[in-house]
Amino acid sequence: MYWEEMKMNVTKKILALLLTAMMAALCVVPTFAATAKYNTYSVIGDSIAAGYMLPGYKFGGKKKAAWHLQEGSYPWYIARAVGAKKTYQMAHGGYRTSDVRLILDDTYEGDFINGRRLPSVGKTREVDWTAMKKLQKEFRGNIAKSDLITVNIGSNDATQAFAVLMELVEDDVSILQAQAQMGLDPLENLGYTLAHVIQLTGNSIIAARLVKLEADAFTGFSENFDTIIREIRKLNSHAKIVVMGVYNPVEVASIDTMLTNIQYGQIVTPVFDISNNYMQFQSPLSKEYTYVDMENIETYVGIGQFDANPDILMDAHPTARGHKQMADQVLAVL
Repeated sequence: MYWEEMKMNVTKKILALLLTAMMAALCVVPTFAATAKYNTYSVIGDSIAAGYMLPGYKFGGKKKAAWHLQEGSYPWYIARAVGAKKTYQMAHGGYRTSDVRLILDDTYEGDFINGRRLPSVGKTREVDWTAMKKLQKEFRGNIAKSDLITVNIGSNDATQAFAVLMELVEDDVSILQAQAQMGLDPLENLGYTLAHVIQLTGNSIIAARLVKLEADAFTGFSENFDTIIREIRKLNSHAKIVVMGVYNPVEVASIDTMLTNIQYGQIVTPVFDISNNYMQFQSPLSKEYTYVDMENIETYVGIGQFDANPDILMDAHPTARGHKQMADQVLAVL
């Protein structure tokens, strides 16, 4: 009898402890869920966010703000992890900060090549303002409805200088003439452009030109970036905004390349570093968002090498694993 009562008392104590633990767990779960779940997610970015190079990728066109969410892209992983019921995928291949700013800022006049990636008219690729008004309304409306927004923009601002340099060297024209001739579509023929720029920067004078172009690119980037964040906040005062750092897509290739006496990465890496430093620490709007550095992202160029033909350069977009790495780094702050 004594042992039976003792067993019952012990059993009651164990049950009481288990019940207490369960109650404590229940108290914790709602708090975690409230901070980890988002119903509506807007994606702002360029071809990286759009999932370019992933299996099944299809360009959604220039006239619609939102298009399909590419399976295996970092926004796809994020949307699933946070339980988003609606995701507005508004990232487009080739978008620069200038393009996104033109969509959001009514006071901005843009530059003469916005039509390369935004709705345009005819061979001149002038902006089609009738189509733009519809795109702007959709883009802004989606932002206003969101409670999570990721911003991953700026890579094309820096790589834009590659294309301009090619025109400067080949035609010996001014920077403005080069911009007009090239149309500033730096990734239209990525292999040709990057491979030849790396070769050309073996000349110190040409390398100095590139440094100047990259410095100008940063100036435009910082002004556009601040305006983009400001306009997002005007549209939506409550959403969680996560700003993702930009990574240098050719840093690995330049380090491994023996084509020049000047390491290409030494020229362009500081531009990416300065841009990231600005977004993380220097922007006057840094309190409006959470910054996440993108570190050690696997890209195709990172796992590829130059072969006998220096024109062939592996694509600089993230691999499938790279997208998962990007998503994980964002989810770590949510």
